[in-house]
Amino acid sequence: MPSFEDVLRFFSGALQLMLGQPEGLRRLDLSADGFWQSFAAMVVALPPVALSWVASESGDKPDAVANMSGIAIYGAHAFADGVSWLLPVVILMLVAKPIGFSRKIVPLVVATNWGGALLAWTMTPYWLIAIVLGPGDGMAMLGLIVTIAAVTLTMRLIYFALGRDFPTAVAVTMLMVVASLITYGAVMDVTGVPLV
Repeated sequence: MPSFEDVLRFFSGALQLMLGQPEGLRRLDLSADGFWQSFAAMVVALPPVALSWVASESGDKPDAVANMSGIAIYGAHAFADGVSWLLPVVILMLVAKPIGFSRKIVPLVVATNWGGALLAWTMTPYWLIAIVLGPGDGMAMLGLIVTIAAVTLTMRLIYFALGRDFPTAVAVTMLMVVASLITYGAVMDVTGVPLV
């Protein structure tokens, strides 16, 4: 696990990339060890991600779900979020060499891992509001705005992490969105737990 100071440095690097400052890459550890260490971002992001699970489960649920154990419900959330985080990375690593993407995979993965953790923490106020107010049209609209903002910031981070490669940034962002949708759909079909 990186130190708290390192996490803050990585967060600041990811934020710089989202704000259009390519020098943010220099604040990330792009070594081989830094690549593998960047997956610790999943652990760093766990508290706000778990808060999103609580917010998701705070509304009324069908009887079938209401009778499920908390372990099954939150396990489904954890599995879906874990797979949706890792699946795009696995796909990119598998296709990187054939498409001549090998040199870009490290900055891309490191930046998106730490950027994902930063966005998870940034969304904490939204999840707290969702828990307090519960579901409704206003929360649905706010959720849409937050989601669009998160996707936009992720695409900007990818764009600058890849050296201003716009087509690839769009393709990678779409891969991440589609992988999340497929993963959530598959987990909902298998477990019967409504995740969204």
